[in-house]
Amino acid sequence: MKRIPRWRLRLRLVAALGIVLMSPLRSWGASDTPSTTQQGQATGDEPPGYTQAPIHLDGAQRQVMGLTFGRVEQRPTEKIIRTVGRFDYDERKVAEVTLKVSGYIQDLFVDYTGQPVKKGDALFSIYSPDLVTTQQEYLLAKQETTSLEHSQVAGARESADSLLRASRERLRRWDLSDAELRTLERTGKTKLYQTIYSPISGVVIEKMAFKGHAVEPGMTLYKIADLSTVWVYGDIYEYELPFVHVGQEAKITLSYYPDAVFTARVSYISPSLDPKSRTARVRFELANSADQVLRPEMYGDVELHVPLGERLVVPSTAVLDTGRRQVVFLDGGNGRLVPRDIKIGNRFDETVEVTNGLVEGDRVVTSGNFLVDSESKLQAAESMMGMMGAIGMGDWKMESAKPMDMGGEGGEPAAPSPSAQAPPAEVAPEKRVGDFLVSVVPASEPTTKGETPIRVHVRDAGGQPVAGARVSFTYTMDMPGMSIEQSQTKDLGNGLYEGAARFSMGGPWGLVVQIEQPGKAAAREKFIVRVGG
Repeated sequence: MKRIPRWRLRLRLVAALGIVLMSPLRSWGASDTPSTTQQGQATGDEPPGYTQAPIHLDGAQRQVMGLTFGRVEQRPTEKIIRTVGRFDYDERKVAEVTLKVSGYIQDLFVDYTGQPVKKGDALFSIYSPDLVTTQQEYLLAKQETTSLEHSQVAGARESADSLLRASRERLRRWDLSDAELRTLERTGKTKLYQTIYSPISGVVIEKMAFKGHAVEPGMTLYKIADLSTVWVYGDIYEYELPFVHVGQEAKITLSYYPDAVFTARVSYISPSLDPKSRTARVRFELANSADQVLRPEMYGDVELHVPLGERLVVPSTAVLDTGRRQVVFLDGGNGRLVPRDIKIGNRFDETVEVTNGLVEGDRVVTSGNFLVDSESKLQAAESMMGMMGAIGMGDWKMESAKPMDMGGEGGEPAAPSPSAQAPPAEVAPEKRVGDFLVSVVPASEPTTKGETPIRVHVRDAGGQPVAGARVSFTYTMDMPGMSIEQSQTKDLGNGLYEGAARFSMGGPWGLVVQIEQPGKAAAREKFIVRVGG
């Protein structure tokens, strides 16, 4: 049997440990967390790779980061859908003026584009040889019917009546009104020029008629639009379509009429999407003002307000959205910030709906959370390295850049380069904490698992030992499931204070020292104590 190299066994162990530690855990926190959310709640199908850890920040650090907080609230919500609308004619109120006979235009009564007209107004007159001939045939048929009124010849009167009806019907099909036919019968004279009238009230938007112009049947001479109502077209994204329905009210505003708000209604939703923009065309209908300020080809801002009832919401700036995960940082109290995976629903203007992971009253970070996220990931990485040390892999080193032996014959890997050797343990440096200079040193080196005395040396700004202060510290390993422990110290004199800490595993432990003196604000600072396996 082939012997597996030791470095490969260690690599597999690291991978297995990573899977265990990075499983999709949720909602861990210490007992001092003010949030009412249940600890350990599941969040559903989260991808593996939980990469954040709780962190501690004092007041000064929060101020430097610019942290602000907001509350999770249960309140009425309203989704606002916005789009840009383009005004157009109401197609149901557009009419074309055409002729059914050929002829020549004699006089123009409406002679420019944009001229307003009313229904029944004269547009132009036309001379049509066919129309004159048919009028003459009608008069002859009328005379023939009158002369044969008392005829005894079988079928003569019926034939004359048939010819009269056919001539009258032809004139009507050529748009002669009954009044014009009665005038023709009364006068007995053909009308050389026929007047054409407007079929609707509106504005001439196209004019192709000119005096003396020869026209043919079906030729469009005028196009008239009634602007009492207008249509507005807008494009709605596919994810917003479930909130839009026919008959829904919309508000339309124009930048050049800032004080006017026009009310429209959805009259049509396209059954298909534009494949490039992934939007559907929606048509709105609205009544024009008395002075018809709304004109086709204008642009306006369209808003649809959709009430969604009471929803649990969080400020949108609080959510870090990676596309697959949504994370917020929960205020755990005493300077502790806990990452929390959540599930979100609808997005509103300034808030996001929360469907899982938070409850009403939770306090979350709303600004500076990118800096908090970076610090949290660093803490998680340190905790991971600490766990590697706890299982006896603290001496694991990166292999040199020499090519790896791929023969699989059980040979040992190449010797590591000198730069890959683990650095020696360092004594925690002295830090300025308010008006104090503080250093933290474990009583025994190297620090190992179990109970260990922790010594805190406190000096004033001038370097003199501080006696008679009340010094305490809390400590925890920033990783899921670890609680925060607290320890009081006793004054050993000469500015030295000692308390006991019980470390349950190897790795980096966060230790927050608090110093209190009468008449002064409490000073707090975080230190890192590295514990061996």
